[in-house]
Amino acid sequence: MTLAVGGPLLFAFASALADGETRRREAPLRALLGEAYEPLVRGEPSALHYLGEDRLAPDFTLEDVNGHPWRLRDHRGKVVVMNFWSITCGPCVQEMPSIIDLGRMVEDRDDIELVTVTIDRRESDVRTVVPASASLTVLMDRDRSVVRGLYGTVLYPETWIIDPDGVIRMRMDAPFDWSSAIALDAIESFL
Repeated sequence: MTLAVGGPLLFAFASALADGETRRREAPLRALLGEAYEPLVRGEPSALHYLGEDRLAPDFTLEDVNGHPWRLRDHRGKVVVMNFWSITCGPCVQEMPSIIDLGRMVEDRDDIELVTVTIDRRESDVRTVVPASASLTVLMDRDRSVVRGLYGTVLYPETWIIDPDGVIRMRMDAPFDWSSAIALDAIESFL
């Protein structure tokens, strides 16, 4: 009799714990993506966002604002948060302070790399928005060969999160407060 009652109760308890753990892991992504989360998990395409685990990020090499080469593949083993932007994009400029704040939040971490890729032509223009003291890497894609050619971006800002294995896990096509605790939790969920 005890087994007949206790077995199903134990099963229900274990199922509830497993469901709770799943929901705890999903919570940051649900908060970040809002109503788009459920359709994305079901595999339904979205014009604004991507969530998945089956697309390897195209490798590339670009120069940073100081003229040094930066190659995506060299950052395997880290979550790479990559933001595409331009100084001519109002929402990009409005979003940039939160990206700079995120840079401060992760500057001492060796498992997260924060990179912005601008399509602007002059470093001096970029420095009006991103100071040299910012804790992030600023890459120059003057001919849009990476932003448009490899990643297909035409509207900005667009932020990609690439996991330590080089797999694109998420894309957001809209400005967002990247300095929020929810954003950091979502980024950390891909470690």
